Amino acid sequence: MKYTYVGYKFSRASYLAGLLRPQIISDLELESYGFKYLPRNPSSFTPTKQDSIYKGKYLLLGDDPIDNWKSIAQFSHSDADRYPKYEEFLGKVREIMQPVLDNPLPEWQSLRGGWKERLQSWSTLYQLMRVAYRNRSVLIPFYELFTGPAQQILDRWFESDILKTTLATDAVIGALNGPHQNGSAYVLLHHVMGEAAGKKGVWAYVEGGMGALSEAIAASARNYGMNKIIIIIVVVVVVVE
Repeated sequence: MKYTYVGYKFSRASYLAGLLRPQIISDLELESYGFKYLPRNPSSFTPTKQDSIYKGKYLLLGDDPIDNWKSIAQFSHSDADRYPKYEEFLGKVREIMQPVLDNPLPEWQSLRGGWKERLQSWSTLYQLMRVAYRNRSVLIPFYELFTGPAQQILDRWFESDILKTTLATDAVIGALNGPHQNGSAYVLLHHVMGEAAGKKGVWAYVEGGMGALSEAIAASARNYGMNKIIIIIVVVVVVVE
């Protein structure tokens, strides 16, 4: 089978980036080597059939709160009012997780180790305690988000099947279970952990396809004198979707 090159690249499997931490992008100077985010907007599109009870209406969600409210209100005014609060809730949970994204979890041994290890561990522990106290109102739902089913949480927040179905896709993408199974709620959080182009809760495309990210990492690695074997390892361990 022959393939014809038509002048552009696209990603067939891994197609979005967002979990690559800004600190890594900065440390490796990836933007100097061609890396560029293309923020995804709109973020989701859910059509309906013309002969259904929804008469062909569609749900379109993006980064404009007013447009989101209007789109959701077609199916439920109550859901349109609650959606910003739902996003705020996930944002608070994301803030609790933030300190452990760029730092290792503190361990008892590190709290009693050398001064550098103690300083790092106590700093991380302090940040965790501070954000947990600031967002203490969501600590119990925070636990449920890590252990319970997505359906249970979405049913509590919303009434519209269209909105719940749209949000439930975030709970099953990349997972081998359904939204009614325990643990699926965590994937809801996973999909707001993205951070791209300075915006939290955002996933983005990469200009030139996901391969351009690997190429930027490899170029940065070569600049620092790393050999080919190390470059391959660095590329493989980057977390993307």
